[in-house]
Amino acid sequence: MAMTTGSERARATLAYLRRKITTGEWPVGSRIPIEPELAEQTGVGRSTVREAVRSLASVGMLETLPGRGTFVRSAAPTSTLLNEFLADFTLEEILSYRRALEIEAAQQATIHRTEEDLAALERAAAEEVGCTRCPVLGLATGGEDSAFDSKFHRLIFDSAKNRLLASLYAGINDQLRTPEHRGRLANVATGSEMERDHARVLDAIRRRDFIDAVHAMAEHVDHDVVIVTDQHQVIPPLTRTPEQQLRIDQVREAADVREASGAREAELREAEGRARA
Repeated sequence: MAMTTGSERARATLAYLRRKITTGEWPVGSRIPIEPELAEQTGVGRSTVREAVRSLASVGMLETLPGRGTFVRSAAPTSTLLNEFLADFTLEEILSYRRALEIEAAQQATIHRTEEDLAALERAAAEEVGCTRCPVLGLATGGEDSAFDSKFHRLIFDSAKNRLLASLYAGINDQLRTPEHRGRLANVATGSEMERDHARVLDAIRRRDFIDAVHAMAEHVDHDVVIVTDQHQVIPPLTRTPEQQLRIDQVREAADVREASGAREAELREAEGRARA
């Protein structure tokens, strides 16, 4: 049997963990196996595993939460580097970039999502029912981490099947969670508005309608995370002309009509089913 040095084993362990993340076997947001299990899988000591985990945490791919475990935070080592790069931009510019990522992810999700992705999105939307605010960034509770922290939004990026989009989104959110930004951000969408918005995005992804998905997500990200002044006044993310706002309102009204029509059809099918029974 060929002999391997400690440094070779360390590199191999690091490569093994990184491959699990970059291939999506350990998706963003998931908890990785505990240290003894990883040591058994890789055939190295726990100290070697621990060092590999630290290395990936240092570049933003993993995060260890005391008492809870180690979680995947990014599918690529971009978060730390991106945070340093984003420090030179204003909060308004960062939110605008985040908005563009979310809209593109919603569009790609309509094309690339699987039935498993759809089921996961439906579960996430159902779990968030009852929240008082959209739980993006954990701002709804003010905690550093939330059981629902960006779950629905994160799953949209998973459904888009674009690892770079997902990594950039994770890096943007990490930057927005920094202390200098958190105090200037707020969720202004109420729980009912969040449920409506998420339902519309989900419905468009379910129907693979990328145009509706773009409109629904664009409307949602206008108020899921916004900038507020020291006087708690909301700074609008975009300034629109009356004509532009009219077009948005028309799309919203069409979505309301479609939802009402779908609800009526469901009621009719249910009534027909009872009649046949």
